[in-house]
Amino acid sequence: MNDTLWDHPNTVSYMNPLDTNAKSYLENCSTRFQAMGAQHILAVGIPLPGRDLVKLALFQKWGNEELNTSQLAQIKGGDPLLRRIAVLGEPAIWHLSENENQWLAASPLVALLKRHTHDQESCRTIAGLHIHMFDHFQIAICLAGVDIVATRRELVALSSEIRFALDDINAIKPIINRPGELSARERMILSLTAEGKTASDIANELEISQRTVHAHLQNASEKMQAANKTQTVVEALRYGQIQLH
Repeated sequence: MNDTLWDHPNTVSYMNPLDTNAKSYLENCSTRFQAMGAQHILAVGIPLPGRDLVKLALFQKWGNEELNTSQLAQIKGGDPLLRRIAVLGEPAIWHLSENENQWLAASPLVALLKRHTHDQESCRTIAGLHIHMFDHFQIAICLAGVDIVATRRELVALSSEIRFALDDINAIKPIINRPGELSARERMILSLTAEGKTASDIANELEISQRTVHAHLQNASEKMQAANKTQTVVEALRYGQIQLH
């Protein structure tokens, strides 16, 4: 696919994101994904550890039929594909036939697609876009097809366009509310921890007791299903709960 595809606005139907909702906007975008070779498309809020997709599906054409509640409940925040997308700095394309992409075989989301399509070749290539507006939403767009053909410039430009369009929509009505989000206090304390500050430092800065600091860190650890403070910080960064300044 050449770099001039998006120079021809008549090839797709555009809409003002402020005149619609997230699902309608993403459905409109599906035309552009299909032009890249996507035969299956899924846009979801990225679930937090231990949580599922039941209330987070925004747009889906993932297989022959729309995924039902039972199927969405099978996909958790620990899904390898969703975890990989959650840390993408820019869109990525993976070919299942390549050895370095064997991790995709462990993805229940990919397995679910394979079970619900008659054409196994349509799962041969997977693409992921991370649409993230901190403190507003963290969304994964998954594409699958025989061959996803797009330049880096096209994917980055489209990802950026979707990000700002969804931010406009979110300003009118929140797109997703993810179960298990850290509280504002937990985010603050974990952010200070990520900066290298000790419990004593944080207690002094926030004028609270060290016991309270440790209680918030423990709560955050449980929500992130982390084994220690370091892993809690890493998982909070992965799932868009905190950011480094």
